[in-house]
Amino acid sequence: MYKIMIDPGHGGKDKSNKGPTGYIEADGVLDISLKLRDELLAIGAFEVKLTRESDEYIEVRERGRMAVRWGSDLFLSQHTNASGLVNNTSIRGTEVYSSVKLKDDELAAQMSKAIAEAIGTKNRGAKKRESTNYPGEDYYGVIDAAVDGGVPHVLLIESAFHDNKEDEALLKNPEKRAAIAKAQATVISEFFGVKKEEKELNWKQKIVQEAFDLGLITDKTWVDKAEEPSTIWFVCALAINVYKKLKTKE
Repeated sequence: MYKIMIDPGHGGKDKSNKGPTGYIEADGVLDISLKLRDELLAIGAFEVKLTRESDEYIEVRERGRMAVRWGSDLFLSQHTNASGLVNNTSIRGTEVYSSVKLKDDELAAQMSKAIAEAIGTKNRGAKKRESTNYPGEDYYGVIDAAVDGGVPHVLLIESAFHDNKEDEALLKNPEKRAAIAKAQATVISEFFGVKKEEKELNWKQKIVQEAFDLGLITDKTWVDKAEEPSTIWFVCALAINVYKKLKTKE
């Protein structure tokens, strides 16, 4: 089992990073991180921990040290970006930082590309940032602390620019945040050479799977909910899809 430590940036008293129409970085990256945790656990090849699972403040370098103490194989610090402009109408996209001390350039490039494509923004690619005060060290304390402690793979992910209205709209969309998590999980799985465990469906799940294959339902997640009691919206959704299929055959 590979150990993945996910770090939702900011939180608690550190919640000043906001978009022009209400997006809050600390909350957005926590949601992405929780979704990524679930995606990785579903694969069955990863142990996953978060530096925080709620709205709390953790000192930057301590986040990296948490990954060290746990013996993480990969440490991801989740963020969204800001240009520093008063009105950012032009700078947007995904970029991923790796350590100046590690050779994670290709991993960072793949991660940036996958996220950008998943949400439909610009791919700004893999980057590194060296400290100006301490040559040879990483500028970002969260990266530096993790690498200095021996974590073999470390990334800081800037999924999009929250101070750009186009990117902010993506970040405010729960489906896009889920897409970010799925894209990250795919890249991580490919990096470690693992595949999601295929579980045998029970008879109820097989019925729901067949309904999905026939187009009678449109949400594949219902397969995992086959044991749950039917709700009126589920019945209505099924009835609507059956009706539409019959109408198309007239």
